[in-house]
Amino acid sequence: MAQDPDTFRSSFSVHSMLVMFSCAIVLSTIPLYGQCPNTGETKVIKPAQGTGYRFYKFIGDSSFVYFLDGKTFSFNDKDDRGRTIAFIDNFAYESTFVGNADLSKYIKSSEPIDVLRAQAKQQQDYFKKLVPSMKITDYGPSARKNPDGSDDRLFYLWKKESPPGSEAATQYLVSTTVKDGVIVLSIMLLNASTSEDEVFLQLRKYTSNFDLLSTERCAKVLAMPIAPSK
Repeated sequence: MAQDPDTFRSSFSVHSMLVMFSCAIVLSTIPLYGQCPNTGETKVIKPAQGTGYRFYKFIGDSSFVYFLDGKTFSFNDKDDRGRTIAFIDNFAYESTFVGNADLSKYIKSSEPIDVLRAQAKQQQDYFKKLVPSMKITDYGPSARKNPDGSDDRLFYLWKKESPPGSEAATQYLVSTTVKDGVIVLSIMLLNASTSEDEVFLQLRKYTSNFDLLSTERCAKVLAMPIAPSK
């Protein structure tokens, strides 16, 4: 399977970036009962120094955290209660969860690569059905590396572009598995002049910082003080 350009832009091999955080921007507070809560809520932590935001998503045993870099930040959740899109600088991001049950038609095995291929295939088929002339570029899978060089978490990347003659709209979708399904991050460009190198820089930061949440870490995050949402 092809992994261009530049072999999935160095295979997302940038190691985790260490960022210290202090103040919090919170969508809601949730009580903890011995494990990560399963409410679908998100808590966003802003760094004390530098740029970017860390997003904590609480979905029980599949709770996770990810990092998105940038200086300006806002949500559009008031427009559509079923969706939460984060606007950060020149990008719009949407993180969604797809349960394994929703992929049953496509999944051939429980191996992470097969689950990720199944999710990508399902979503690509959906978009192609809506717009048959839509262009799909499938970069395929790439593994994040451990410090010793061994494979760590697996990610899958593909891109969709509007057909020639229509309004420009490019969207990158990167996915990874959790206990109960697949997490998909959609990256939409808000500026037509944004280069693909800029996109892959954001992807490397996202994939190098993605992690599952332990019960202990959930408790610490939920105990952080609340700051007004902006």
